[in-house]
Amino acid sequence: MITLPFSQPCGLSVWTSERCRPDFQLHQGFCYSPLEECKDAFRFAVLTDSNRLPQLIHDCAALVSEESFFVLEYYPDKVTLAQNDTPVEPTVFYSPYMPTEEILSLIEPYLSRLIHDGFVGFGLANSRLGAELFYSEEKAFTCFTANHIRTMNILTHHGLHYRKELLFPADFAHDHLSLVSLTEPQLPADLRGFDSRQLDYITFCGELVELFDMQPTTSSDDFFLSCKEQDSIETFLSCQPDLSWNGDEEFINLLLDWKDFVNECCQGFNGTLDEYRQGLKIRDIIDRVIDQSSTDTGDKLLRFISESDALFRCQLIETSKQMPTESSRDTGRQQCFWHCGVVRNHGSMLRRDLIRRGWYSRHS
Repeated sequence: MITLPFSQPCGLSVWTSERCRPDFQLHQGFCYSPLEECKDAFRFAVLTDSNRLPQLIHDCAALVSEESFFVLEYYPDKVTLAQNDTPVEPTVFYSPYMPTEEILSLIEPYLSRLIHDGFVGFGLANSRLGAELFYSEEKAFTCFTANHIRTMNILTHHGLHYRKELLFPADFAHDHLSLVSLTEPQLPADLRGFDSRQLDYITFCGELVELFDMQPTTSSDDFFLSCKEQDSIETFLSCQPDLSWNGDEEFINLLLDWKDFVNECCQGFNGTLDEYRQGLKIRDIIDRVIDQSSTDTGDKLLRFISESDALFRCQLIETSKQMPTESSRDTGRQQCFWHCGVVRNHGSMLRRDLIRRGWYSRHS
C-alpha cells in the first residue's frame, strides 16, 4: 500500500483501494487563482505536513491583520446517518472581533485536536479586509486574500512551492473519523494522554464556543466582499451627507440588518411606523450602493439579498398604496417595491400610526 511521505491528520482516512491507484500522487505545495466574483482577491489552497500547520497558521495570521474573528465549523449533535439519509451540514460559528494574537493564544491548547479531528473546521477572518484563513473538515488549508505576494512569500518561507495542479487526500474516496473513534496508537503523540471526553469534538468545540462567546451563522450569511469593493462602498457612503455614515461600520452588517428586518416582518412586526420606516431605509441605502457599484458587485449584492427581497414581497398587502414618508426628501424612492404596501402581519402600533396618517381613509 502506498503511504504518504509526509504526515496528514488522522481524522481523514483515504480508502486503501484509492491509495493503490496510479494517480494517487500527492505532493506538498500550493496553488492559487483569482476569485470569480472578486478579480482583486485570490484563493490559495495549501497541502503540507500536518506537523507544520501550527506554525504556518500562526505566520499566515498576519494576513488577517492585528484584529480578526475566530471561525469554528462542527456538528453540535452527533452525526449518525443511515445509508439513505440526507447529509447533515455542519454549523458555522463566529466569534466577535478580537486581537488576533489573543485568538491564537486561546486556541493553542485545542489546536492539535482542531487540526486532526475529521468533523471539525476552523480559521480566522477579517471581513473588512476580505481576508480569511480556514482549515476545513476536508483537511485542506485555504487562504482568501488580496495580498497574494505576501501570501506566496509566507508559503515559500515554509518550503512550499507553487504547483499548477494540486491534489488533496479528500480528492479521493475517504472516511472522516472523530478522535474518539481512534485507538491510542492511531492518535498523534501529543493527544495520546487525553481521555475520551477531552477528545470528543462536541465537548471541546462547545468549550471554544463558550470561551469565545461565538454565535451560529448560516450558509446564507456566507458572503465575500474584497477590500477594494468595501473601500469603494465606504467612500461612497461617507460622501452622502444625509446618511451620516459611521466609518467604523461594515456594509455587510447593513445587508444582515435587512435580512433581520425581513425575518421580523415575517414573524410579525410589532413596532411603530418610524421603526418600520427605519427598516425600509436600510433597503434604500443598499439600493443606492447597488446603483453606484460596478455591475459585478451590484449583481453580487442583489444575489445576497434576493431571498429576503422575495420574502418581503410575499408579505406585502395593499401594494397600490405607498408607505407614508418621513420627509419630502424620501419621496424619490417611493416607487421601489418595499415602499409599496405594508406587511400583512403587523401589530397595533403600526396600524395606529397608519390610521393617523390616513392610510385607511377612503381616498388614500
